Amino acid sequence: MRRHSANRNMVLAYHEVMPESNYAYCVTLASFAEQLSLLDSLKKTKSFDAQITFDDGEQSQFHNALPLLTEYGFKATYFVTPGLIGTAAKFLGWDDFRALQAAGHSIQSHGWSHRFLTFCSEAELAHELRASRQSLEDNLGSAVAEISVPGGRWDRRVLEASAAAGYRRVYVSDPWVEAEIDGIEVMGRFMVRRTTTITELTKIVAKDRSALRKLRLRSQLREGLVGILGDSLYHRIWCRLSGHNNFEAARQQQMYLREKEK
Repeated sequence: MRRHSANRNMVLAYHEVMPESNYAYCVTLASFAEQLSLLDSLKKTKSFDAQITFDDGEQSQFHNALPLLTEYGFKATYFVTPGLIGTAAKFLGWDDFRALQAAGHSIQSHGWSHRFLTFCSEAELAHELRASRQSLEDNLGSAVAEISVPGGRWDRRVLEASAAAGYRRVYVSDPWVEAEIDGIEVMGRFMVRRTTTITELTKIVAKDRSALRKLRLRSQLREGLVGILGDSLYHRIWCRLSGHNNFEAARQQQMYLREKEK
């Protein structure tokens, strides 16, 4: 394993951007504008910089986030689950992704159906990785070499399968991670939440050691709960507490986890 330089930009991960919401991973329009203003000022003063990413390919990322990205001159990476396109009104369609691509944004993989990759059999894992990449390349006509892992779940087997499927960079939900493992570049991301403050975001973008240490401790506590409760029960509790109950992919994920635990 080879670790990268600490000078690499922090990667920020967003989900929904809405006027208002109770969902933990939904950032309000006002907050998103304030955060982009902060990032713009940091970039202009050459203090720190950040890479902006979005997961799931939802409508708000196009209709609400894109105008603000354009206003502040940011390009983002959109991680997409092709198997969910057309299954619900909240997901963007292929024409939307072509428009994003034409505007200079990158479209990459988020798995085929949002299944947690660590819970997949060998055949399922290969399908999630390969079908997503193939579908994106066939429909958008550009190479796909990056994937963000659904639910932040990853391990050595997922990295090996990703390399075999043609990916060269894997994004995970652990912002302190920055390494190369078996030829795969593993990039940590900070999940921007509804409660994320400007002060916290500034520290994260600066890779403040104390802030990252707190996030790592929180992650270790979560892993301990998963070990006690099991992934299926933990995920159901998380969905309820985060306001994620209405997300169809979350419902499908719960059903899948129940089946895997039988």
